[in-house]
Amino acid sequence: MFLLLGLVMAIMGNLGAFLIYVLVTILHEAGHALVAKKLGYSLNGVSLLPFGAGLSINQNFYNERDEIMVAIAGPVTNFIFIVVTISLWWIFPSLYVYTSLFVWANFITALINLLPCYPMDGGRILVGYLSINISRKKAINISNIFSYVFSFLFINIFIITALDKINFTFGLMAIFIFLGTIEDKFRVSYEPTKFKKKKISDVKNLAVDEEISLYKVYKSLSHNKYNIIYINFKSGKTKQITENLFFTFLEKYPPETTFSQLFALNLVN
Repeated sequence: MFLLLGLVMAIMGNLGAFLIYVLVTILHEAGHALVAKKLGYSLNGVSLLPFGAGLSINQNFYNERDEIMVAIAGPVTNFIFIVVTISLWWIFPSLYVYTSLFVWANFITALINLLPCYPMDGGRILVGYLSINISRKKAINISNIFSYVFSFLFINIFIITALDKINFTFGLMAIFIFLGTIEDKFRVSYEPTKFKKKKISDVKNLAVDEEISLYKVYKSLSHNKYNIIYINFKSGKTKQITENLFFTFLEKYPPETTFSQLFALNLVN
């Protein structure tokens, strides 16, 4: 879809504008990736899409807060570049001629991605917010309704405007939103970062309560050291687990699982 948009814009004599949109799209995706990395996730795939990049419905996010923050990072990045560029106009007015399209591309990319439908960032934000109070399945179904509505809206705008001047962007957006709703391969996904194996490193010791979740412990681990975790139980006992065993638990059990629950399953002994 991204290449198709580029081809259409090149045929219409707008190759320069397309290249600017490529840059803006990369910056948009970089915003997602940087925030995801900060929260402990790594990007396992990059897909250039007509207006930014969508995120997978089945992402392995630890909670709704992380999901929302990663999703909103793309549009926020676009708005930051808008503010910075417009600020530079006051200092160097001549830059306006060369950067006005860059500002407009950032605005359109952010605005389109904030639509409350998949695979847009707005759909991810909506699902994350709704999932706090209702089941994720219902939240996704609500987002899908918005997706079909906007897809229908864009295809009708495309047909209406075609009577005067054909604007392929509306048609592409209709197809993009519709396909993105029913097909996962158009989306990008993030997975929890796994620490690299360390041949020689210092050791970091963590003492935690038995009621702490795996997710909270994960956020406290050191990437540059080998982590050993000491679990303090209410009974007065203290158990020790290694970093390797901790990641085994993290892969097999929900991130909200506590050590007391693992102990009840005789997984910590």
